[in-house]
Amino acid sequence: MKNIFTTLAIILCGSTFAQEKCTYQGMLVDSLNLPIARASITAFDEKNESSGYTFSDNYGEFKLEMPCPAKYELEIEHLSHASLVKSIDLKKNLREKITLKKDVVSLDAVVAQGRIPIQVKGDTIEYDASSFASGNEENLEQILKKLPGLVVENGKIYYQGKEINSIKVEGREIFGGNQKLISKNLPADAVDKIQLNKKFRANPFANSLQDDEQPELNIVLKEDKKNLTFGNLTLGGDAQKHYDVQSKLFYFSRKTDATLISDFNTYGNEVFSTQDYYQFSGGYSDFAEEGGESSLRSSIGDIGYSSGGNAARMQNHLGALHLGYIPNQRLTVSAFAMATDNETEYSSRSWRYYPEFTQKDVNHNLNKIFSFISRIKMDYSAQNGANIKYRVNFNHQNSESLTDASTFLNDEKTASVFRNSAGERDNYAINQKLSYIKKVGDDDNIGFYFSHIYQKVNPNLKLISTEAPFQQWLNLSKKDNQFQLNQKRELMANHLYFLTIYNHLITNLSNIRIKAGINYSKENLNNTIFDYTTAIKNKNTPTTSNFDFNEYYLDATYTRKWGGLKVDAGLGTHYFKANNVVKNMQNTDLNKIMWLPHLSANYEISPSNRIYFNYTKDYSVPNISDWSPAYEITSYYNLYTGNPELNLSQQNRVSLGYFYSNYFKFINLGVNTSYSWSHDNIRNGGYYNPTAQFTSSYNVPDVEKQMAASIHFSKRFSKNYNLRLNANLSNSDFYSFNNGSFIKANSFSHGYNLRNSIKSNEKIEIDFGTRLNFNDFKNEIRQNKFTSLSPYIESAFVPSKNWLIEVDYSFPNTWTDGKKINTNHNLKASLRIKPARKTYVKLIAGNIFGNNLIVNNGTNDFYTYLNETEILGRYFIAQVRYKF
Repeated sequence: MKNIFTTLAIILCGSTFAQEKCTYQGMLVDSLNLPIARASITAFDEKNESSGYTFSDNYGEFKLEMPCPAKYELEIEHLSHASLVKSIDLKKNLREKITLKKDVVSLDAVVAQGRIPIQVKGDTIEYDASSFASGNEENLEQILKKLPGLVVENGKIYYQGKEINSIKVEGREIFGGNQKLISKNLPADAVDKIQLNKKFRANPFANSLQDDEQPELNIVLKEDKKNLTFGNLTLGGDAQKHYDVQSKLFYFSRKTDATLISDFNTYGNEVFSTQDYYQFSGGYSDFAEEGGESSLRSSIGDIGYSSGGNAARMQNHLGALHLGYIPNQRLTVSAFAMATDNETEYSSRSWRYYPEFTQKDVNHNLNKIFSFISRIKMDYSAQNGANIKYRVNFNHQNSESLTDASTFLNDEKTASVFRNSAGERDNYAINQKLSYIKKVGDDDNIGFYFSHIYQKVNPNLKLISTEAPFQQWLNLSKKDNQFQLNQKRELMANHLYFLTIYNHLITNLSNIRIKAGINYSKENLNNTIFDYTTAIKNKNTPTTSNFDFNEYYLDATYTRKWGGLKVDAGLGTHYFKANNVVKNMQNTDLNKIMWLPHLSANYEISPSNRIYFNYTKDYSVPNISDWSPAYEITSYYNLYTGNPELNLSQQNRVSLGYFYSNYFKFINLGVNTSYSWSHDNIRNGGYYNPTAQFTSSYNVPDVEKQMAASIHFSKRFSKNYNLRLNANLSNSDFYSFNNGSFIKANSFSHGYNLRNSIKSNEKIEIDFGTRLNFNDFKNEIRQNKFTSLSPYIESAFVPSKNWLIEVDYSFPNTWTDGKKINTNHNLKASLRIKPARKTYVKLIAGNIFGNNLIVNNGTNDFYTYLNETEILGRYFIAQVRYKF
């Protein structure tokens, strides 16, 4: 902590005594004294660090402002002229004429067919897609992975550590704004330019000092794709059990755009994920993007969702439709709907190593999930200069799960318990959001934001067991040598959020922002547990809980800018009142006033260098489930109850980061560090025995701490070689409540991903590297070390424009406490042929070595676990794809 604040002080002091800046103006001409336009000029100081870059205008002129006195080297490059390195001694303002010799060269040997790969236009970086593509890319994501400055991990896209949440096509939002659906489905051969707006603002009237800048991508289509229907149709399968049917159709015109996607497959091609569902569900996260705050913990719980990418048997179905219409310059309307239907079936074995005993489960699992997601969005620019936005989401999910489990204790050869667990969950959500933003005078703007969220969840469970489940807490009857529990549960929630934000530009270098908000939440929980068809009645069941939550907050933030340094300092005050009334049980009332300071600083050392510091304090209020002392069966071996004595938890977080990007040298470096500490953190813990575990929520009695760091580095050394390195480190000190006492634990993890990319003659592309992860866990009872190593190679060979061969191989290895528990050889290969101008034939062979199991390991508060899951075996798919 001391070092972090010392670093910040140095930055602040350094900005005060910054060097004087001088202007270097130049004019580029050729041998005939004619101006040279669109040449790139990059300045490097004596430490070989970028001090600025720009382009010459139509008159060949350019201007750079740099600290002086100092010496620099200018690297000047142009498509039709030889590169020039020029040394300058900048002691005062200087103007020179520079002559370039005629030659045909390329920018760092990466310019293809006379195109400039990267152009900087103000706050926008424009990438030429063809300059980075190799010809084997099928979708937008495969191009984005090759762009300097961008990082693509697990379907998410990052720029300088910030996640890019907005991707538009031709300036329009499609697919409800979901970046994965766009990046994985937009054909690569339709993309002309990729524009990265580094300082996108959701508020169209925001001034330069408002702190709502986020990166945004805009995809510019090729001219022949802008007024046509384009896309592809795919039909594939094998002679036995697999099929693959896809359609990806896009239409763009001046006023209308439409997109239709369908995907039906049985071999693990991911269609939709839990993360995607959460993004489309919106909820409070959408409102938080506008600056809203809420301290209430979510009561809906995790949504089970899986496309079954590793299941032994699976069927994945998806259909999505987007329509957009611009009737006039003031109004934009778009609608999006998607339905998914997934079914997976697999067998698994799991070992849970408790300190006193070992529990082994042999399971057969069947899961069915249906989801429907829709969104309507309208943007209107009023004649009075105001901007009005309305959005409504309707989402529904139904999931069914069936698990047959046989439980073995310690070294038993015969199962001691047989269980059949059947679960069904219905989840409904309606989310409406309305915003009104207006510029007031020259120096002020104000925004009003309103959101209403309605949610209803019905997670029901039927459990049949040969041994009385949860016999220490429930008294059950036995019929036909078995026990049966049924749980009927319903949770309804209504949330209203209102927020207003007022900005006043005091001077061109200072701004004040006032934010005021009100949150109202009402929740109702009904839960009954049945012994067969008879309701169980004791002090913890059945239950009816009614929860009310009111929160009022006011926050003031002052922004000041000194040269490249921008500081935001603010203080917020929150008052909340929470009341949970449980029929015939203990009630809870809690109300407090909280003061929440926050501070952030961003220092642009140069256009290529940036360092930031951030400090925040917040708190979390328990929800209706946390406080309700009622039984809830969460799985066939876990019974949960809330804790009416829970207090709120408080969190503090400090983060520091550094980013360096030189697009002309193709270097990208990002370093992030953070330190957080929590008081009264809310964690689950409890008691366990050989057949069941009982959990509840507790406030940790001491401070919990976490330190994390990450680094990303990429460098394009030549046209043919690119290096990427990712490293992550985390160290956590935390507590768990275990069989009657709090136990202190520590988890230390670090992971690395090294990726090398090699091209040869535009015909061969090879990516190879390794992923290495370590995780050390220890508490007063046990200690575990987990290690995984996975070398990999991904290759593509283009012998001619009509042929593409791809081979991917990985060699994952897993260890627990130094003992190797899993080794796999994963090999996938494909051959794509283009027999006609718009037709492709592709042969795919997956899991060629025929691996039948996937293994994972880890630990939690109670036990160490090892899971073996049956996966899809060897498969062969033939596809025919038609592009138009």
